[in-house]
Amino acid sequence: MEIKKVKENYEFAKWDENVLLRLAPLMEDSADEFIEAFYGKIMKFKNASTYLKNEQIISKHRGALIAWFLKLFRGPFDDEYLYYLEGVGYTHVKVGLPSHYVNVSISFVQNFCLDIIARKVRNGEERSDMITALGKIMDINLDVLTSSYIKEEKNIFFFSKKAENKLISFATRFSHWLNIILVVGLVILGLMVLGLTAYDLTHIFNGNIEKGLLATLGSLLMLWVVIELVDTEVDTLRGGRFSIKVFISVAMVAVIRKILVTSLKSGAGTADAQYTLIAALAVLGVLYWLITKTEIMQLGAEGHKA
Repeated sequence: MEIKKVKENYEFAKWDENVLLRLAPLMEDSADEFIEAFYGKIMKFKNASTYLKNEQIISKHRGALIAWFLKLFRGPFDDEYLYYLEGVGYTHVKVGLPSHYVNVSISFVQNFCLDIIARKVRNGEERSDMITALGKIMDINLDVLTSSYIKEEKNIFFFSKKAENKLISFATRFSHWLNIILVVGLVILGLMVLGLTAYDLTHIFNGNIEKGLLATLGSLLMLWVVIELVDTEVDTLRGGRFSIKVFISVAMVAVIRKILVTSLKSGAGTADAQYTLIAALAVLGVLYWLITKTEIMQLGAEGHKA
């Protein structure tokens, strides 16, 4: 899970963060009232004393609770905030707290905050903005906290939950940078193909028209390949799907260029080589058609479901 994706899912933007920051002083002033109200609620839970056994545990829990409450409004809402919430959720899992209590607690906190806003915010538009932003951050918290229970059921934690998430985040960023490097490499390759095209054109001006035309056509096909690969990588960087069809088309272009090159040669084995290349081109063409047909069917099925 990434904080960027979570924000996108809940449409949590910079606007929401700014609204929560304006709400923060109001909630900080009500922090003591919140603690008393929250404990008045949770101490009514069945077996509450099982989890809050003594004053030392209660004191530690109160400190952690107030820290979480203040972070609701101050943030910062970055990857560290996500790791923090996942750590809170995992702690609840470790102590054996039923997920039902988490849901009830989140609902209580949200209602408490709504009551504060209703009582102390006079401006109707500002009150509406605060209610909207509060709803989003509470939904995000509930989502992340309860997901810890789902992950525990699937038994996918290893040695450290925070380390695991940081590793996944690093791998995602590393993959992104590799894609950027690949795009830069393809751009450089495109410039080199342009140079090759210009060189092939010189054959035409030197009188070797047949060789010049075929060589130039081959270079233009290579340029088309580079363009397709650059477009595919840019689309990937923007979150698009990986397209195997592009690589099939690249292979087809490579075979076509090879056919053009061998057509300039003469001698034993040239015809056999061309027949082999034509057969390979036919196989690639069938694969390309099958993949295209499958993609069309999938899009049709998705459209039907929608």
